[in-house]
Amino acid sequence: MDKDASLKQFAKKLAELSQDNGLVSPEKVAAVLETLRNKPPRKPKTVLKHYLYYIKQAANRSNAVIEYAGQINEAGIASIQQHLSQNYNRTITTSTVENADLIAGFRISIGDDIFDASVAGRLDNLAKSVR
Repeated sequence: MDKDASLKQFAKKLAELSQDNGLVSPEKVAAVLETLRNKPPRKPKTVLKHYLYYIKQAANRSNAVIEYAGQINEAGIASIQQHLSQNYNRTITTSTVENADLIAGFRISIGDDIFDASVAGRLDNLAKSVR
């Protein structure tokens, strides 16, 4: 295993230690950073760069961005959040962004997953199938 790969693995383990039930824990992140400050690893900038990458990935896996066109009510957002939390078997937080380009409907992005229930998405799929 090359040296950079072992630093990546180390950073990944630190990121895993920074989570509590799949959620990034600010207290655990603080503890990891304090430990790194007191006992710096070899190439600390490289380790911290990889650690930040893994922490961002973990945080994105628990945050859903709901883009919508038209109107969406709080009950609808709460229902989506509850459904996502059940599907992913962890607490999912949501944020909303109005996007008129969707024409109608919504698109949900959570980590690398995208659920598109918008008119624009359907029109795009239709256009791709006709080509």
